Amino acid sequence: MLLSNKITLKTGVLKVEQNQILERLVGYSSRINKKRGFFFVSKVLGKHISCKPSLMRTIYKELAELIPKSRKKTLFIGFAEAATGLGQGFFEALDLNNGFYIHSSRFKTSHKVLLSFQEEHSHAPSHIFYAPKDKELQNLLKQITRVILIEDEVTTGNTANNLINALQKVLPQVKEYALVSILDWTTQKYPNFEIYSLYKGNFSFEKNDKECLSNIKSEAKDILSLEDIIPYNFARYGTKKLDINIKKYLNLKALKSKKVLVLGTAEFMYVPYLLAQYLEDSGIETYFQATTRSPINIDGIITSKIAFKDNYFENIDNFLYNVIDRDYDKIIICYETTALPQNFDLKEKLAKKFDIQEIFFDI
Repeated sequence: MLLSNKITLKTGVLKVEQNQILERLVGYSSRINKKRGFFFVSKVLGKHISCKPSLMRTIYKELAELIPKSRKKTLFIGFAEAATGLGQGFFEALDLNNGFYIHSSRFKTSHKVLLSFQEEHSHAPSHIFYAPKDKELQNLLKQITRVILIEDEVTTGNTANNLINALQKVLPQVKEYALVSILDWTTQKYPNFEIYSLYKGNFSFEKNDKECLSNIKSEAKDILSLEDIIPYNFARYGTKKLDINIKKYLNLKALKSKKVLVLGTAEFMYVPYLLAQYLEDSGIETYFQATTRSPINIDGIITSKIAFKDNYFENIDNFLYNVIDRDYDKIIICYETTALPQNFDLKEKLAKKFDIQEIFFDI
């Protein structure tokens, strides 16, 4: 296939098929990563750049329509960090009673670990899957016969394959695996799972050797147990449909006629998305985005960057892209953490330009 769209980045030249579907879904930038210097920046994920919650909801529904209907008891798995919200949105769009959703985590707690594995190319390679806390979900896990993985992008399929190999050891009764993704760039077919995507295509990348690339590893140097920092289960320990009273956190009258950005933090994306969705459905111009530990260059579609330490007490560099150069009237920062470390200064950096509100969620 002719790759006609040529994107010149700081790290090299990316070539992709010129396609309206692809242009709707992504823009382009470059990673600070020797292993993978390019970056497909999702326009619909609500992670590295903002988007309307209504668009995110549409993507959840479109992904849900790709999966064949089944009565099999199913485990739905989202990948930290970017696809935690995507996975849950997809799961809830299916509206099934015969399964549950769980996402991987980079954060350590004292709860029982179901399995862990490494994402080879990533800046944050470690994934932890915790066993469900809820008794009903513990029993349901034993009856699971189908597993669906949810990712925003699959490049080679190696990450999914590694996870499935690990899952087969702890869930030997499962014979059916599938991977659902917004983008699919794979060039080989894996015998142990099917891939369903909104876009399937090809790309090539010619690295620029003159560009100095770091190999940043965004993981904690000291492994801390964060039991008291993240005590609530928003899907890290498995969940069915989340039942959260979003309205109690907001004063709608104070937000009328304002342009609002709702900001999730790290893996905590789906509940803030629900907040943004509620605001938009109430007639308020609302956008959604989240902080990230992904190190990306100011390049291509990425036009601005704020760096700060994380809000999980791990002293890891986090980033917020394409916000400081925008014109929001109010930014609502959402946390699953019960407290904030002293060196977390995102609010102070944003408050120089924006009206900031912070919300600490609980269950």
